[in-house]
Amino acid sequence: MRFVDIEKFFPIIAKISEDESIPKYASQLVYLTSANFNSEIESSIMYSIIQKHPKRADMYWLLHVDVTDEPFTMEYKVEQLIDQKLIRVDFRLGFRVEQRINVLFRKVVEELVKNGEIDITSKYTSLKEHKIAGDFRFVVIEKVLSSANGLKFIERLTMIYYAILKIFSVPEEKGFGLDLSFVAVEKVPLIVDLPTDFHLKRVI
Repeated sequence: MRFVDIEKFFPIIAKISEDESIPKYASQLVYLTSANFNSEIESSIMYSIIQKHPKRADMYWLLHVDVTDEPFTMEYKVEQLIDQKLIRVDFRLGFRVEQRINVLFRKVVEELVKNGEIDITSKYTSLKEHKIAGDFRFVVIEKVLSSANGLKFIERLTMIYYAILKIFSVPEEKGFGLDLSFVAVEKVPLIVDLPTDFHLKRVI
């Protein structure tokens, strides 16, 4: 997993959100992040927003979960990285607390709206005049081994074994208790070792 400095992406995220030439993907776009620091983000998330298919949204959310040694801790912290555009929510949950992120996130959003910190009213004209909330969509990123990798035999076997284990493991969206009707699973290439030690000759 590779992390990048999130701050350098602030300008382009803000511009994508306002770029009407890009079809709107969702009013509220939510990603789960394993980055422990708010200054970092997985490169795969930035790839998803910017490169794979530019995703315009009114607001972007980053959700991070820390499991504490206390059994029943239920705390959260909110930080607006880009005002009204990019928000990070850090949950601190006890090891006995069920990670129903969908329910917990809804509670956080309700409190932020109640406090006047955010406005989730849809920006579509026909919905805005009736003060209807915009839609939410969770994007779960699944890494898929790229065929461009130049792995050794033992490394290929390791990755095959990893793929078999994933078949029997609990999908991330189920593990976090997300409502599957609002979840989009997106595959991004996992490039471990891209071969570059070759010469390609141009003949024309």
